[in-house]
Order: sequence, then structure tokens, then C-alpha cells
Amino acid sequence: MNRGWRSWAQLALAAAGLAAVLWAVLLGANPTIWCRDQVMHAGQVCVNAQGTKVQTYEERYSAAQWARPVVGVVGVAVTGFALVLWRGQRAAQSASRLIGP
Repeated sequence: MNRGWRSWAQLALAAAGLAAVLWAVLLGANPTIWCRDQVMHAGQVCVNAQGTKVQTYEERYSAAQWARPVVGVVGVAVTGFALVLWRGQRAAQSASRLIGP
């Protein structure tokens, strides 16, 4: 992989991390709760395909809310990691230009 593609891949990874953070902060605040292709509403229950587990709308909503900070933290970590890689590559390119071939 040449250096140009690496830079773009690292920046794309940083953008994916930022998208996760934005979802956690803005879009995940009021999630749509689904049960097998059906939108759930307060007071409804969801039974798995085997009929062995039942979850209420409130339980599923709570689980979705608990996921928000996890997705946000992972997004920050991925963004930071990608930017460190990008910066390191930029520094290596600058050093190789100073040293020469």
C-alpha cells in the first residue's frame, strides 16, 4: 500500500470514529426499538424466535441507552488511534524527505 492510500485510510478510520461519537451524542438519544422487523412501543414485549426469552420495550430501550457511552468511548479511542497513526506517518514522511533516498 503506498503512502497516499495509508493516509486516506487512516483519515477514513478517524472519520468512522467521529461518526460513532456523533451517533452516541446526537442520534442515539432517542432510538427506535425493534423486535424482528417491527417497531416496538412502550408496554410491548418481544419474544425471541425460540420463545425462551421475553424482553419488554423498557428493557430494550434501557439496553440501547447503555450502549451509547460504550459506542462513544470506542469512537473516541478509534479516532485517537487513527490520528496518532496519521501523524506518525506524516512525521516519517518528513524525516525521509530530510534524510533523502
